Amino acid sequence: MNRNLFIFILPFILTIVTFQQTQGQQNDFQFWPSVQLNLEVIKDLKLHVEEELRLHENISQFSRQISDIGVSYRLNKHVKAAVFYRIEADWKNADEYAWRNGIYGDVTFKYEPKRFSLGYRLRIQSSKVEMNEKQVYMLNGFRHRHKISAEYNIKGIPLSPFIEGELLIGNSSGKRSEILGYRSRIGVNYSLGKAHNIYIKYGIDQELNTPDPLRAYIIALGYSLNLRLKSIK
Repeated sequence: MNRNLFIFILPFILTIVTFQQTQGQQNDFQFWPSVQLNLEVIKDLKLHVEEELRLHENISQFSRQISDIGVSYRLNKHVKAAVFYRIEADWKNADEYAWRNGIYGDVTFKYEPKRFSLGYRLRIQSSKVEMNEKQVYMLNGFRHRHKISAEYNIKGIPLSPFIEGELLIGNSSGKRSEILGYRSRIGVNYSLGKAHNIYIKYGIDQELNTPDPLRAYIIALGYSLNLRLKSIK
């Protein structure tokens, strides 16, 4: 097998082979549309605003409405750091929802051999607490997530297929850290010039170490607008 091709498919292989068997699970089909604005305010510093809607129960009910706002700074060509504040409406059932909020931070490493882009992202996220609770509880527990990705820029056309694999680690029992789930994705990015980007991806979210785990089959569709202030050269 070509070495570059093996590097490209490695994240997908790891997530599928390692966690293929999970017993006694629920299954669901979900749809996650989103829109994002990325504004470069000064060189290497960007403001990000994103809205996402998640539909579950075979796309028949709202699951979450998520709003993220944050900033990112590119330290060099390989490393970027970001911090975000999240507020979300979490539907407990079809007629009732509660507002929750939390914070998270990302450190992203990227390496680009030829037309490939290989990445690793570490995310640390706080507990999500309901808005009427004291904010101090937000910092009582943290989860960390580890995502690896590979993307290939097809020569001559604005399409870039990609794959992703992610592990979610936290304290489900409150006693010790353990793997709470994994995610695997395959998709494609389509660029409309430098300002507009559309992606579509399909994947699996699998819960682990819970008595009644959920396996969600998800289609995600996203649009991002990338802008910069005129004063930036």
